[in-house]
Amino acid sequence: MIENIKFLDLFIPGPVNVSKDCREKMILPIIAHRSPEMGNLHKDITSYLQKLLFTQNDIIMSTSSSTGYMEAAIRNCVGEKGVLNVINGAFAERWYDIAKANGKEADMLEIPWGKAVDRKTLNEALDQKEYDAVCITHNETSTGVMTPLKDIYKTVKDHNCLLLVDSVSGAGGIEARIDDWEIDVFFFGLQKCMALSPGLAVGSVSKQALEKAVTIPNRGLYFDFIDLKKYHDKNGMQPATPVIPIYYQLQYQLHKIIDEEGIENRWARHTIMADYTRNWAKNKGLSLFADEHVASNTVTCIESKGIHVSKLKADLMKKGYFFSEGYGKFKESNFRIAHMGDRTLEEVKKYLKTIDDLTQ
Repeated sequence: MIENIKFLDLFIPGPVNVSKDCREKMILPIIAHRSPEMGNLHKDITSYLQKLLFTQNDIIMSTSSSTGYMEAAIRNCVGEKGVLNVINGAFAERWYDIAKANGKEADMLEIPWGKAVDRKTLNEALDQKEYDAVCITHNETSTGVMTPLKDIYKTVKDHNCLLLVDSVSGAGGIEARIDDWEIDVFFFGLQKCMALSPGLAVGSVSKQALEKAVTIPNRGLYFDFIDLKKYHDKNGMQPATPVIPIYYQLQYQLHKIIDEEGIENRWARHTIMADYTRNWAKNKGLSLFADEHVASNTVTCIESKGIHVSKLKADLMKKGYFFSEGYGKFKESNFRIAHMGDRTLEEVKKYLKTIDDLTQ
């Protein structure tokens, strides 16, 4: 029963804490998914998502996890030439696995975990072979690496490839300028930097990506961009019943972010929290797992260096926090500090002080 759940303060890189005012939007009455009210809700959300992402591209939403949107990008944008997957962490690797599972020709460009791809390395890989698309993870949640899209997008476009970007733990927390950076598919879930409930993935899709999708057979049904756009253009609908309570949350949060905080101020707040966390780690004699010049502003990955990670996790649970160890093979050698969503610097300071008290 729900009464037996112990609710902890989530200092993990998603899902994150959802504010009381956002949670309360979930209890509004359900409206018909083919009603004018739903159409107006959908249209308002998409217009604000365009503002959030600095884009005029179409907004396409999916009642799914972000992994579903990964599959959508592959099924709609990768044809006979195949895809180049830039891999520098576990979630970039997942995208490659999705491409292979969908029968697509896929190559890996493997970058050491903790580092980001640079123009020279990417250019050399793209000179070797023609591709339909390149998949890049904007913010690798497993390693705390933030790929500098601004520096590399031209390399992709110079090779006539679509640029597909997973910004699951980045969008809403770190800079993203979709039109300026010529990104064809850019997507994310809401349970990380947007600080909302999980269950809805959203993204922008360029005209070029939609034109490519038209040429590709067997795009599937649920994630067909062309079908999704058709319903969007038809009074702001979805082909299947969407997760309406999260639409309420998203509309409310987007207005708060754009109209009250300001998206650039939100990026700045995340930078301040990240800088404080990185300095805390270094002052504690710990090392960042990511190269500092590409370190994420939403999640910091730290080498544990003598800290017993599983014990620290158990001790923090007693203090009311849910802690994030390293991901996968780094479970005991690393730990991650999430500073994303609606978090404040004061909350981050309090959490890090608790870790200090437990690891003296």
